[in-house]
Amino acid sequence: MNSYLISSFSLRLLYDEIDKITANSNNIIKINMDEITINDLINECSYYSLLNDVKYVVVNNFKLSSDNNKIINYLKDPHPNTVLILITDKIDKRSIIYKEIVKSGKLIIVEDVKNLNQKINVYCQKKDIKIDFKAVNKLLENNLNNYDLVLNEIDKISIATNNITLDEVIKYTFKLIGEDNFTFCDVVIKKDYPKIITHFNEFKQLKQEVIPFVALLASQYRLMYAVKSLNETPDKIAKELGVHPYRVKLAKEKSYMYSKEELQKKLLDLCDLDYNLKTSMVDKYMLLKIFLVNV
Repeated sequence: MNSYLISSFSLRLLYDEIDKITANSNNIIKINMDEITINDLINECSYYSLLNDVKYVVVNNFKLSSDNNKIINYLKDPHPNTVLILITDKIDKRSIIYKEIVKSGKLIIVEDVKNLNQKINVYCQKKDIKIDFKAVNKLLENNLNNYDLVLNEIDKISIATNNITLDEVIKYTFKLIGEDNFTFCDVVIKKDYPKIITHFNEFKQLKQEVIPFVALLASQYRLMYAVKSLNETPDKIAKELGVHPYRVKLAKEKSYMYSKEELQKKLLDLCDLDYNLKTSMVDKYMLLKIFLVNV
């Protein structure tokens, strides 16, 4: 097989698939399509190796778009000693590149793992790491069921111990921003003071991490400021900022409560808060509360 098209929700599982194809070869060329042209890629695949051995060309960020249709002729008649591995984040079954890969190459789609617990346990067994059931569930909860993030946390904890229990997870990791914190962020931006107090008390009681929450707040204020500064339609603003149009629509609605000067002030206050959180010895929840009082 000389050509592959791979799409995966997980970088870890993507690398596993690539390792299976390349079989520990030392002759691997890695390419990013954001940095080269389709002609450059075809030329790379067409070159003969000096040692006449098999060359693996791994291509990140490949798009199944008409801009790359020149690859079709190569796929129909590939270099015998070149294995082309195209990695894409979006499968378009209407694309002629997709149809040619299905016809003459191999399509690999790594979908969401149905049993994450089992997959995590298999990973730990290979690494000679013991992990209990409660620890796995806590890691999944903390990392919003993201397989790659969970494995990253396991790798980090295993530096300290290869026997991972719930206590180790609590000690060495923290919870990512969850849906409840998005709600908290929303009431802060809307200046809903009674709800701000309620959410802050819950936030503190659950010992949520303050720095990621501050980053979330800052991202919302930045988007509001950008939307208020750009005198364009929501679709044009979304395209220019690289965000979903619905996010722009919500930011535009919320921005009516603020002037551009107020938004600038909020961003500066959040910068100061972030700095103090990382450098001062003052209680982090107290610092956050001071910011919220002045919202």
